[in-house]
Amino acid sequence: MARERQDREDDEPEHFWRDLAKDAIIAGAIVALFLGGLYVYSGVWPPLVVVESSSMSHSDAESKLGVIDTGDMVFQQTVSGRAAVVTYIEGRVTGYATYGDYGDVIIFRRATSATPIIHRAIMYIELHPDGTANVPDLLSLPFGEWSARNRTASTRVPENLTSVTIHHMGFEQNINMTFSFGGFGLTQRSGFVTMGDHNSWSECQGTVSDCRVGYDSIGTIPRLQDIQGRARGELPWIGLIKLTLQPTDTCCPRGWGTSGPDGAPKNSWDNLLVTLVFLAALPFILEYASRGWTRFVSPRLPEIRWPWGRSRAAKPGPEFLDDPAEDDGMPPRGGLSGP
Repeated sequence: MARERQDREDDEPEHFWRDLAKDAIIAGAIVALFLGGLYVYSGVWPPLVVVESSSMSHSDAESKLGVIDTGDMVFQQTVSGRAAVVTYIEGRVTGYATYGDYGDVIIFRRATSATPIIHRAIMYIELHPDGTANVPDLLSLPFGEWSARNRTASTRVPENLTSVTIHHMGFEQNINMTFSFGGFGLTQRSGFVTMGDHNSWSECQGTVSDCRVGYDSIGTIPRLQDIQGRARGELPWIGLIKLTLQPTDTCCPRGWGTSGPDGAPKNSWDNLLVTLVFLAALPFILEYASRGWTRFVSPRLPEIRWPWGRSRAAKPGPEFLDDPAEDDGMPPRGGLSGP
């Protein structure tokens, strides 16, 4: 007996490391499948980006679900062509909206910044060397919602325009925004005019009739090849963990809880803290829930008699067979009897 116990103790370290290796392989496979699924869906790597500024938020003081705020993690999906991006103008006609306003939000790169920019695509234009532009998106917008000028006068033909004014823009629909195509500083390019939701809202507050700032200008017309992806869903405030560990100029240089112009809204930090506490407590919650179910709920549930269970029970094993000779009190047939 002592020998057998010693053999079991000698086998325990081997079983521990074998089980640990098996668990690690299973965990690694689950993570690989998850990341692989994200890549298949997004078509771009990394599939998640962290928002480092407030240029897309809809408030100065608080973050909101369904809106892109500082510290959010945004899923991105590759853009296969021009038709894959719905502009603000197109979305306004069809009712298509994302993140609190019409049209798609895109993630793009520009030569003057190593950090990708996440802004809303407003319109697609064909910019000419003389600073005028064709804006084919305008053809789908009702005439009463826009006005435009070419080099000589007002026009309703969306070609060779020097500027265009779109009425009732912004997530509060209270801005008449004028886009001047000569101010981009580019000689010729086809691409998207973009704008941050918060940028236009903050720059144009108090403007009664016409706002001429707030959109991306000075060399910023991302082409299709400049677009890294389009935003498709988000994980609110989770990106603040990365920005706390690796702060940037636009967020969290003073560490956890940084608010104000160089930080994130206070309610984002509060929500992140609640989320982390919940995740830390989740294993204990599941353990106590399992114990409670086993002790209080499961005994009160009606017993379920599964068909396969009955079929197995109907077939007793050899150990349950009775000896007929013991039932009638007679000696077994063919056996020896006493004198």
